[in-house]
Amino acid sequence: MKYFFYFLIISEALFGGFVPPSAYAQIETLGFHFRSPRQKQKRIEFQQSNNLIILPVKINGYNETFNFVLDTGVGYTLITDPKLLNLLNLKCVRQIKVSGTGNGRELKGCISSANSFLIDRDIIANNQNLIVLEEDVLHLSSYAGIKIHGLIGYDLFSRFVIKINYLSRTLDIIKPENYQHKAHKKEEVFPLSIEYMKPYIQAEAVLASAGNPSPAVLKLILDTGAGHSLSLDTGAHPDIKIPEKNIPSHLGMTLNGAVEGSIARIEKFKLGNFELEKVITAFPDTATLRYVRGFSDRQGNIGCGVLKRFHLVFDYPHKRLILRPNRAFSDPFEFNTSGMEVVAEGDDFKTFVIGTIRKNSPADEVGLQKGDTLIAVDDNMSTTLTMSELYKIVNKKGGRRTALFVKRNDLFFIVEILLREPI
Repeated sequence: MKYFFYFLIISEALFGGFVPPSAYAQIETLGFHFRSPRQKQKRIEFQQSNNLIILPVKINGYNETFNFVLDTGVGYTLITDPKLLNLLNLKCVRQIKVSGTGNGRELKGCISSANSFLIDRDIIANNQNLIVLEEDVLHLSSYAGIKIHGLIGYDLFSRFVIKINYLSRTLDIIKPENYQHKAHKKEEVFPLSIEYMKPYIQAEAVLASAGNPSPAVLKLILDTGAGHSLSLDTGAHPDIKIPEKNIPSHLGMTLNGAVEGSIARIEKFKLGNFELEKVITAFPDTATLRYVRGFSDRQGNIGCGVLKRFHLVFDYPHKRLILRPNRAFSDPFEFNTSGMEVVAEGDDFKTFVIGTIRKNSPADEVGLQKGDTLIAVDDNMSTTLTMSELYKIVNKKGGRRTALFVKRNDLFFIVEILLREPI
């Protein structure tokens, strides 16, 4: 998948990029809470698309429900769709400049406040501070295949204990004083360091194919808003080297432009006693991370490709993370076997268009091009598929075939791709 760095860079920029933390101390924050003082916990069903957790949100009593990504990598609640500013009659308290990595122009936004910010039906924040971007530069809707309006992270995690079950697609949101931890023999409890509104954990990575047989001990951000499995920052640690077998890649977009780098497999990745092998890992170019380096001492981040293999308990109030493997724990880490990245277009995000083609990939070899529209995939009309379902079909295990019915301008044609593992 393509958009590796959306949320990582947002989190860095929101806290350190454009406004000092002291400025926010002047704004009263009431915080999220249950509407009923007697309520102790709430289970919420969430949508999931391309590994992202998507929550239903109501703002200022407006009838429409908005989709927000649950993202531990972001500090202040962020609205990525600038149309909401006028739609919800939000007032811009102050214009701000958003800084980040990448190679692009300066992005502006504004600080605002919502009278009411309601998650599901029972969790609300009054006078909730918001950051509204002036332009939807991230295009998260195209990545997810449904309309995305914003991101929510620390503002929610700091107020509750939150249990995430990726398999049942449910969140249990619990008052910290009412959470009772029942130990499980297969689980492990990790200390969390909350720095600049983001959670950090210590982990180990073995990059033996890069000439590093010993594990590197790393400080990593836990990022539920990052679609990739793992990202390691070359130059941030002497043992982080890109393995010889790698693929130069466009890793995604940030608030300020594109991030380039490489994709490779590392030998092992360890969280405590939990060990994962052959993990697909992103290595962003050092130039694109120069801003983050000056702001944080972290060496990378852990995304949903790893996190979805666990039942998780994020307990910010007690500064701990509880992990228990789920049945997806031993699934192999898979990479793009077709060589094409697909984006969703149209008002309903049901028009699937090829965004990029990896050189010398199966998609490239059969003559597919950027801008081609996928009308059908195998026996499925594309309009009947979600983005996640489409990606699973066109990126099946190497050695299998997939048939595509394609539209290019006024031309329609069928191609068959023999998929293969690139790394």
